[in-house]
Amino acid sequence: TAGRGMRAAVEGFRFIHQQRPVLGAIVADMSAAFLAMPIALFPAINAARFGGDPTTLGLMTTAVATGGILGASLSGPASRLRRRGLGILAAGTVWGLGIVAFGFADSFWLAALSLLVAGAGDSTAVVLRTAVVQELTPDELRGRVSAAEFAAGAGVAQLGNLRAGALASLTSPGVAAVSGGLSAVAGAVLIGTLVPALVTLDRSPTAAAANRPSG
Repeated sequence: TAGRGMRAAVEGFRFIHQQRPVLGAIVADMSAAFLAMPIALFPAINAARFGGDPTTLGLMTTAVATGGILGASLSGPASRLRRRGLGILAAGTVWGLGIVAFGFADSFWLAALSLLVAGAGDSTAVVLRTAVVQELTPDELRGRVSAAEFAAGAGVAQLGNLRAGALASLTSPGVAAVSGGLSAVAGAVLIGTLVPALVTLDRSPTAAAANRPSG
């Protein structure tokens, strides 16, 4: 029923709030997506710098996706990192710096390379975030927590595009990209400071036992 569904959702959110590494991992993803999502800027930057060629516009999106594939291809080694939480923040920083470089790029191939690096950082952060959430969430809560994780990632990315477009209309597409990337880097640093449990999360046998939720 609706009442049981609401109680189940509340239990999931309560767990996320109480399990600080899970909260930090999800918030880090939301911060990166909201502050530095560049897709809405592609048409304007393509028109201003690269002659509005439809091919270069398509290649921008392809570069992000290709970087994502490259990052996902390294998911095996990435998932074996002991310091996954620190890895999430580092990968988010790579994403932000890639968007900064894209915002400054006046060569198409430099722009494409920047987006490829950003995409690799983003997908690596997603792999590590999912690993942290899955590892620390009990079986009975995994569906609810995973649903919240997915909703946060998908929904906030669209808000990030809205933010980028609105800022570009007030300043310029390049300024929106550079400021967004720098904000994402600052956001990663701030989250690491405010949620130290994410930074100190350790997969060594002793630490993993301490990190695992009880009950």
